[in-house]
Amino acid sequence: MKPFSIFFRLFSIQLFFGQNTILHPSPSSIILSLSGLSLLLVPTISISLVEEEAADSSTSKNNEKNEKKSSIRKLDDTFPFQEVQSLLTKLTNNKNGNEIDPSKASESSKSEQEEDDKNNNEEAMEASKLVTSYLFENIQSRITNMYQNKAKSPHCRTKIANHFYQYINAIATESPMPFTDGKFHNTCPEPSIDFDNLPKNVSLSSIMLRKYQPPKEDAVYIENANDLILLYGILTHNTHISTIRLIEALQDNYSSDNSNRNGTTLFVVHVDGKESSDHVYDALIEYAMDKDHVHIVPNEYRVRVNWGGYSMVNATMQILKYSFALLQPLSSTSTSTSTVLKEPLQFHKFLHISSSTYPIKSNTEIRNTLASYPIDANMLSVVMKPISPNPASWHYFVECDDAVHRIYRLQPLSKDTNHGIDQYMSSQWFVISHEFAKYLAFAEQGTLVQQYIEYAKHVVVADEGFFGTVLRNSEFCTKHENTNFLHLQFDIWESDLENIQRDQRKCLMPDPDRCGRSPTILSSDYLFGLEISNDLFARKFSDEEESKVKDILDIKRAKAEAKFRDIAAGNFTEGLVIDTSFEGHGTLIVAKETIHDDEPLCLGLGPKGNKVRLVPCFLPEVVSVLSSDWATGAVIEEEVLPNSRWEVGPCSSDGMLQRDHDTAEMIMTKGIYTPGGPHCLIKQIGGIRNGRCLDIESNRIEPGGQVEVFLCMNKWHQMFGFGDDSIAPSSSIFGSVPNHIVNSIKNKSGKHQPSFLCLGVSGRGGKEYMPWKEDSNKVQFNTVDFMPMEELKNVYNNDNNNNNNADENDDHAHDENKNMDILPLRFWKGKQLVTIPCDDDDRDAILDLIFVPFIVEDNGDDNDNANAKDKDTAGDDNTNEMGKESRHENEEL
Repeated sequence: MKPFSIFFRLFSIQLFFGQNTILHPSPSSIILSLSGLSLLLVPTISISLVEEEAADSSTSKNNEKNEKKSSIRKLDDTFPFQEVQSLLTKLTNNKNGNEIDPSKASESSKSEQEEDDKNNNEEAMEASKLVTSYLFENIQSRITNMYQNKAKSPHCRTKIANHFYQYINAIATESPMPFTDGKFHNTCPEPSIDFDNLPKNVSLSSIMLRKYQPPKEDAVYIENANDLILLYGILTHNTHISTIRLIEALQDNYSSDNSNRNGTTLFVVHVDGKESSDHVYDALIEYAMDKDHVHIVPNEYRVRVNWGGYSMVNATMQILKYSFALLQPLSSTSTSTSTVLKEPLQFHKFLHISSSTYPIKSNTEIRNTLASYPIDANMLSVVMKPISPNPASWHYFVECDDAVHRIYRLQPLSKDTNHGIDQYMSSQWFVISHEFAKYLAFAEQGTLVQQYIEYAKHVVVADEGFFGTVLRNSEFCTKHENTNFLHLQFDIWESDLENIQRDQRKCLMPDPDRCGRSPTILSSDYLFGLEISNDLFARKFSDEEESKVKDILDIKRAKAEAKFRDIAAGNFTEGLVIDTSFEGHGTLIVAKETIHDDEPLCLGLGPKGNKVRLVPCFLPEVVSVLSSDWATGAVIEEEVLPNSRWEVGPCSSDGMLQRDHDTAEMIMTKGIYTPGGPHCLIKQIGGIRNGRCLDIESNRIEPGGQVEVFLCMNKWHQMFGFGDDSIAPSSSIFGSVPNHIVNSIKNKSGKHQPSFLCLGVSGRGGKEYMPWKEDSNKVQFNTVDFMPMEELKNVYNNDNNNNNNADENDDHAHDENKNMDILPLRFWKGKQLVTIPCDDDDRDAILDLIFVPFIVEDNGDDNDNANAKDKDTAGDDNTNEMGKESRHENEEL
């Protein structure tokens, strides 16, 4: 038996709360007891993991055998077993003179027996107190630390004590720990997905791209987008100015019959309940006084919102409850200047956003997009594979005194453990139907949402899982479109900073190197990313740090609205537009230096995986029949190797971009707002990674590193500019790292992050580039995956020494015009590409690239039909290949 368990089963309640205390004392009795006994500062339950030493060799052998079968850690070294046993022996001997002989007990008189029983009880109590002084030393230290650092108020300290008690009482009464035996009411009719055994031709990415847009005859749609009633629920805390600007950017003043000018766009705002936000609340109350379409959650229902706490969810719930007229005045003498509703607001869609959000599409585009879905559609970004947290790292928290406090372990939930539901990671920002919003707001007894609230109150960063978990385990799961139309760019992890620089609110786990992160502030140099995005909104914006980006967005949104009006009036004329479509057939992206080599090299993929490499452009038999000017002409698909065909676009519109027919280079003209000119997505066409985007894998600690293809996210690390010898060399392809990321890395880690990263190869110039910090144990850029083998270098250098007088017409004579220390690019055949700082003096490592379009030959109807048949077959083959790769793809994702 474990001494901790034995002790609690026999003596815990009496020791902590007095001999007359019942097994379920009130929180007030807990505190009264706590205030009188230092031993009450209870627990890291890790003490319960201490194994008792064996009494004899036989028991010892059994313990060793059992320990091998158990995952329980042995902590004998943390518990002074011999010392405690010695003290207990001494206590027993002092109390009773000698050990009690049970065989003589019957000879004692009744009074003597009663005296012995009394002595035994007293001795047992004193022994238990002695033991607890050892058991609770670390416990006292831990709770003292909590009380000193974050828990200051009597209410918060009582709350912490109460929740510690839940765990201690479970041990004392041999009852289940909190939520270990809870059964949640799952009403989702969809079958569970076995992600470890996905069907053939099904991948995680295809599951993530879940759609809900049934035919109009199978669902209810709003025919006229102007009749769609939108209710925006806004969370704000630090500025009323950005909130008012957001409202005025989103409000529109018409319905199709002009009967209700503000009736189609409504707003309900929740202001953080902290005193520091009172001025925001007061300003918004004044702003809303003469605006029937703007509502403010009353002061009595303002929630004090804290990073990582359930309070973020609770604030959203208050908006929903207000919208459905579920809030009641807390007192008849309330002085709140905002009142509760008597009747629910009428709406079709509830859009949950932050005051740091801003629209990146016009209101007409927002309406048209949402109206293209049924009114019962729920747009919420969910990681479709349920989470399965390690029980040792899934913690139980309570929130008070504007902070979250870690108590102990929290039981993870899953269908596999008979809890009835799986848990999901998801966004807290969403667009949901009236029905789902009502389900959340009412949270009726016995429903999943009502049950899950009690659990979610103790989950850290509950907002990043609550709404997705409820959606995916309720009847609304069948109406789920897996997007939220919100563009986010995250900052670096707090754990990647030095300890002194970290925001400790985001470091809540026992391991100090497990921290969270937040979205970064978007700046105007990121406009190219916002323009190409398919999303309707973006965050985070800050008027204090940069309001210019919102000004530019307003100009672009106004132009888009004008375009819709002109189209409706029949007088719209399209201006000059960027066209990089290559007539829809795609392009080879060729390393310019290799166009006259025996084996020209192009950007492509290997036979499997996502890494972008320099690969042969053509089938072996094709090169010998190429014309000398092939690079300024065109190629056909049948001549090239798989996985080397690319689509360029869509592109941002600030500036101009066109291919020079004489040089095959991409010529860029700068615009007004973007230093690097237009930026474009570059996608794979065909092959096993069809539709994936070129990606500089930079949504990480330090942008720059290996180049790959990945699911298209339409974010900055998948958007590329084309050099003009200003910020990047001509003929280069580069990615632009937004200023907010450059500054964040500099301010938080002190490192210099180049603003522009060009596609290149490793080890060709004089510098050696290192992988990312977190990849340092997995990849080195000086290996054969990235650089030529030393043997090849030596052969090349020897050949050059022996052939200094070679004929100038030799196939590789052009190599000799280069510095002999620089190997020809052909030696990087098959090597992975990396990103090189564009402003670096290591110019030879940066690739010069040209674009050779594909053409489709017209060989007549019969051939067209044959080609179509071949393409259909090829499509089936590609599909099968994707199925074969799906397991690997799941691992990568």
